[in-house]
Amino acid sequence: MKPKKKHDENAELPVAVRASASWKRRAQWPKTRYRSIQYDARFADGREEQGVKIDEVLQGWRYPADAWCVRGGAEKECPEEGAGPWVDYPYGRPL
Repeated sequence: MKPKKKHDENAELPVAVRASASWKRRAQWPKTRYRSIQYDARFADGREEQGVKIDEVLQGWRYPADAWCVRGGAEKECPEEGAGPWVDYPYGRPL
């Protein structure tokens, strides 16, 4: 069940999260690049959602320490470019 509103009390939490990194160019300064990170979430029923808003899916407003650990673990395991391994919720350890 995907969160329908910003603070959905009954939203399902994911069991794993993955970070994917890519390099993009700025419109104002085309010679500079920045690293953009997108997140994917896997739920208990086997469903995977790509390009999720990580703070909404992990309910960072409700469980800030868990969200911080999972996001940090996913970013730490993510390579410079491409998709990283899945990390578990709520500890952020690679699976």
